[in-house]
Amino acid sequence: MQGIHLTLLQEYDSAESVFQMTIHEFPKHPVGYLYLAGMLQAKYTDYGDSFNEKRYDSLLNIVETLSEPLINNNKTSAYGYYYTGSAQAFRSFTKSENGNLPSGVYYGLSAGRSLERCLESDSNFVEAKNILGSFYYWRSKLAWIPFVPDRSDEGIKLIIESFSHPYEKHLASHNLMVIFTEEKRYADAEKYGQIMHSEYPDNRLFLWSLKTVYEQWNRVDKLKKVIDQLLKSTLEAKIVNHYIEADCRLKLAQIKIDENKRNEGMEELKKIIVLRKFIGKTKGDLKKKINKAEDLLETLR
Repeated sequence: MQGIHLTLLQEYDSAESVFQMTIHEFPKHPVGYLYLAGMLQAKYTDYGDSFNEKRYDSLLNIVETLSEPLINNNKTSAYGYYYTGSAQAFRSFTKSENGNLPSGVYYGLSAGRSLERCLESDSNFVEAKNILGSFYYWRSKLAWIPFVPDRSDEGIKLIIESFSHPYEKHLASHNLMVIFTEEKRYADAEKYGQIMHSEYPDNRLFLWSLKTVYEQWNRVDKLKKVIDQLLKSTLEAKIVNHYIEADCRLKLAQIKIDENKRNEGMEELKKIIVLRKFIGKTKGDLKKKINKAEDLLETLR
């Protein structure tokens, strides 16, 4: 719990120390390795700079290896399937994020099967319901294909059930925000975002998700406030994610222009353009943001 808390505070070095301590104390148990990998994933998503995929894969390999004895024991099989399924889900996410969709789908299907077996072993294993529910929801997008059932409502229900679990609350809330935004259920998405925002007001992942909610919901006043918070937190971070900086400044510029604050909007656009030296050094298409800023600035001139 302390490691998760520090990760959500974005104190990644301290979180790593906690998970390394867990590994030292329980070297034959998969949990420390799994959550250390999860922290590395969260750090990369936040900073968007560089990702040690070799180390990440090594940690997940250890998780799957150490899960085998648990799977082979009837008393602990649910735990084994949970840790294996979680490791496969982590792989699915990072593969998809890095553009390798076939591998992302492969590991996603593997994760779904493992977590189903977890709940077959123990129907009350709440932790498994979060990732499995997300899998059911997104797979249901393919329900137009024969033999692919629409289990989207069931998926949402499973994630909501997992929200009460202290290990899953943060990830469940994010999954629900993304899904409810997709469903255009913006008030529901906002509810879960605000719950986590109240606990971790500077967490950039939840601020980004709230920004997406308000942008699609067309709630400009709330959007502007969240963008200001996200930009401030981004610029004060140990490593500045210049893609997020550019995205925030571009949206602020558009808002200011709409408010007839032309000069203020132009200043934001100029601050985006000077980020050109960071192209290729951050996750996300920074060049595209800079080009948009240049085009918009040209029209204003």
